[in-house]
Amino acid sequence: MSGSARWRFGAIIGTALFLAAGAVTPTLAQTYPSGPVRVLVPYGAGGATDVLARVFSEYLQRHLGQSFTIENRAGGAGQIGVTAAASAPNDGSTLFFTTTAPLTIAPLMLGKDARLDFVPIAIVSIQPAWLVARAASPFKTFADIVKHAKDNPGKLTFGTPGVGSESHLVAEALVRSAGIQLTHVPFRSGSDASAPLLGGQIDLASLTTGTVAPLLKQGSIRAFSVSSQQRVADFPDVPTVAELGHSNASMLPWWGLMAPPGTPQAVVERLVPQLEAATKDTGVRERLAASFVQIEFAGPQEFARRLQGEVTLYGDIIRAANIKLGQ
Repeated sequence: MSGSARWRFGAIIGTALFLAAGAVTPTLAQTYPSGPVRVLVPYGAGGATDVLARVFSEYLQRHLGQSFTIENRAGGAGQIGVTAAASAPNDGSTLFFTTTAPLTIAPLMLGKDARLDFVPIAIVSIQPAWLVARAASPFKTFADIVKHAKDNPGKLTFGTPGVGSESHLVAEALVRSAGIQLTHVPFRSGSDASAPLLGGQIDLASLTTGTVAPLLKQGSIRAFSVSSQQRVADFPDVPTVAELGHSNASMLPWWGLMAPPGTPQAVVERLVPQLEAATKDTGVRERLAASFVQIEFAGPQEFARRLQGEVTLYGDIIRAANIKLGQ
């Protein structure tokens, strides 16, 4: 066969394969899922990530006609769940509902590369971090905290849901931007930090909306800042960190659904509109209203952009504050 004939034959075969792939993709996008789907969660049952995963999985189950079963793979700062999800079949039968911490923060604290090989599907919820104190605190504004901390370096304490949590990194960024020294007191969860805060065992806390909102509503704590880009409608008197002059502490922890590396794009295309519809669903919003999570949808492109930006943002904070797991 001449060279030109081989080229024509190869072109024909290549075209046929391309057309065949184009024919398969819409079919998969239309028929997925054809069987049960596991949704791995890198945290234990009952926490915010687990609750959100169950609510959105139940919506997908109702609308896609197959079971979406939650499997909690907690431990190792989320790395047990990450490992399980990364090694799972990439045919859409396994999904991963997570926060950014196991993918970017934990690996960076371990001196490893962030996990950007997972396939982003959609962000469905956000929760900014709030700097708060008990209502009886002598501090009325963030400026009061800064003045006291500069006069008494390292004396004020702040609690968080744990070393390397998004709330911890927001607080570290805020503290460093303000040029003050505070002493970090990590807890196992945001709720675990609430009692010591209210009891005066710690001076301040950096916690997400789900933990602080009920306490703010009760009037038992005072908020000095929120890490979102805009003020939160339910608490319009609380300034953003950017308004206080610390825009580098503007961060927005998220929850989202991902898939194992190499999962076909057709699976993503099938799930994205369903998840967007779920974020607008009255039933979903009513179920999550009591937790004060903010429902927000972002598709795969925006999801990937945020992940990439967080590698730089969180990496800079972790290196500057020398944060390591086990501290």
